Amino acid sequence: MIKISVLGIKEGIGKTTISLALAKELSKEGRTLLVDKTPSCGLWRKIGLDGDFACQGQLCFLKLFKRPFRIEELDEDSIKSKLISAYKERWDYVVIDNFSCAVPENPIIGLDVDSLPIFVTDPFNVRVTLEYSERFFRKYGLIINLTQREYKINKEISKLFQISVSIPVTEENDVRLFLLPLIADLKGRKQTLYE
Repeated sequence: MIKISVLGIKEGIGKTTISLALAKELSKEGRTLLVDKTPSCGLWRKIGLDGDFACQGQLCFLKLFKRPFRIEELDEDSIKSKLISAYKERWDYVVIDNFSCAVPENPIIGLDVDSLPIFVTDPFNVRVTLEYSERFFRKYGLIINLTQREYKINKEISKLFQISVSIPVTEENDVRLFLLPLIADLKGRKQTLYE
């Protein structure tokens, strides 16, 4: 199983859109779980599903929080239990849509320290995102979203990550096209894992 955590420091930079596009593409290659770790249940509201778990072909969705914007005292134990139970199933990929400013010290985030972190930012918050990424054990990917078409990621910044991608302001359905290098890398990792 390859786990990918989509992380970022602020709301509205496309973490959920990128998580959904990434999971949809990976589900074409294998059984994929998309986890909504946002207390706002942003992914769940975006796709309009009922209940806490649903599948569409090889793509399954797991909502961790019971109701949007209402975190109850027992949610942490319930979330840990849901995640541990879900991870026992056989998945080729797990994509995790995290809440903003999620840190590995948080017990809910800490359950996925073995994941490949992808940091999503916009061009105005690259430096603070780089500082944020220092809190994590590894740096797999950087996505700079909502850029101008001609935007190029600084080579020194790209060197800090195994893969970096910029996504211009585009239609939501076209986001996947810009994720193709990332998807190809993840498919290669899966192939290596199963050899």
